Amino acid sequence: MIETFRKGTRVKWNWGQGVGRGRIAERFDRHVERTIEGSLIRRNGSTRDPAFLITADNGGHVLKLRSELSAA
Repeated sequence: MIETFRKGTRVKWNWGQGVGRGRIAERFDRHVERTIEGSLIRRNGSTRDPAFLITADNGGHVLKLRSELSAA
């Protein structure tokens, strides 16, 4: 079973040649769209692979699926 994350959990994800890090801000078990830094970002969240809005350590926001994340 895949570990799930709660609000406030620290996570990391692959980003370019490195790794991004941040904290879970919100969970979505359905399709979600957010405008982040002027770009419309979409994720098809589900109960098996939820989408998460994450507050990155640099202060920005990212929208990622559970399958793209690991515990930091």
